[in-house]
Amino acid sequence: MLRLSALIWLMLAITFPPLLVAQQEVWEYSFRPGDSLWKIAEKYTTSASNWVEIQQLNSDRLGPNRKILPGTRIEIPLSMLKVQPTPARVIALSGGGTLVRASGEREALTLDTKLYSGDRVITEAGQNLRIQFADKSELQVLAETEVVFDRLSHHQQSGMVDTRIRLNSGRLNTRVNRLSDDSHYEIRTPAAITAVRGTGFRLSSDSNQITRTEVSEGLVAVAAGGVEKALSAGFGILAEKGKPLSEPVRLLAAPEIIRQQLINRNTLQLSWVELDGAENYRYQLAQDLAFNRITLDEVTALSTVELNDLQPGSYFLRLRGIDRLQLQGADTSLDFTIQSPALEPEPKIKTTVPIGVLLLIP
Repeated sequence: MLRLSALIWLMLAITFPPLLVAQQEVWEYSFRPGDSLWKIAEKYTTSASNWVEIQQLNSDRLGPNRKILPGTRIEIPLSMLKVQPTPARVIALSGGGTLVRASGEREALTLDTKLYSGDRVITEAGQNLRIQFADKSELQVLAETEVVFDRLSHHQQSGMVDTRIRLNSGRLNTRVNRLSDDSHYEIRTPAAITAVRGTGFRLSSDSNQITRTEVSEGLVAVAAGGVEKALSAGFGILAEKGKPLSEPVRLLAAPEIIRQQLINRNTLQLSWVELDGAENYRYQLAQDLAFNRITLDEVTALSTVELNDLQPGSYFLRLRGIDRLQLQGADTSLDFTIQSPALEPEPKIKTTVPIGVLLLIP
């Protein structure tokens, strides 16, 4: 176990810049073999001559020795970078949503709405959307969520991206493509900073300024209160503003569905084995495999549920346990189809046609 923990921290030391440094308006770069300050300034900044200022800003890191070892981290002011603002794009929308531009102007979200640095997205009950960034990473904004896109930058020549998001409240699902060593993708909440290199995870922030991070794949680094901790797949962590960061917790396993029965034409009944440590269960129903059109998102303390008023069509269900810390576990997935009722045959009407008249003569 100690060996695995040490390996995770070694990987994070290589792939994650310190999150507390990332709070400043700088970009952090790790030296590679063959690098020089001049080459870095020429490749990434507006002028090769910026190397002089970069050297001055990082004098405490570089030291008196002119030879800079690979792995040495330096800071470059964001204002110095030759980055191009690249908008994110709404690629799926269910129930609508509101966009507040950096200028304060409000508008309704639609498919293909472009989002820029400083824009704010707000969803109400029954609304959710999926957003795609310049590197094809995706972010799903769930109902009753407010999120701000602090920075959306993309260096087209090197592929470097700098995506910085602020989750004020609500819930997000995110899937980040594998990033280059000089890229950043982080989400801030009132209680913590979460940074990733390439992974899938869920993040929530509530009115009590508690942040919950749940990792489904890859590695995540979470920083709060001057402490940074690593999370691997299958683990979650809780961060509360003003309190020490909790230790990582193993997430609950996926529930096992033991019964599914259609009890009438439009009601499906589901039952599952109760999970040890589960205080509640969350179930989501959607009409597409990617869960872009979520029609139901509920929490129950029971181990059975009835899905009512289902119209004919295909459905996809996700079910997960919730522990005492309100961390949500692994998903069980189920898909099913509600068939259209068979048309009843038209009733046959027997018709008698007179073919003649019989006259009786006394």
